Formats: sequence, structure tokens, C-alpha cells
Amino acid sequence: MCKRVTCPNDGKPTWWGCGAHIETALAGVATADRCDCPHVPVEGNPRMFEVKKTEDQATA
Repeated sequence: MCKRVTCPNDGKPTWWGCGAHIETALAGVATADRCDCPHVPVEGNPRMFEVKKTEDQATA
């Protein structure tokens, strides 16, 4: 199941989870207002995905 989270890179709404429930997680958020950063598998759980942090956020 996916859930809405705030992107650590741009502060916009995005999702975290399996990727199958993105529209449910972001219901009510206009497409133009959503984060469009790429997602990568969560370390230790390759079936779950999170936003890929930028270099600045990865070292913070």
C-alpha cells in the first residue's frame, strides 16, 4: 500500500510504497502540484519505493 509523504528534495507531495496505489495516496493533489522526482527501491526492501534523494539531501 502506498502513502502520501512530503518530498525531501522539493517539499511537494509524493508517495512512498509499492507503487500500485499512487493515485489513491495522492488523491486531491493536482498533477501539477506533485513531486516528479524519481523513486528508487527502499534499502533492504526492494518491493517498496521512496523518492531518490538529491546529493544535498543524501548528506543532510
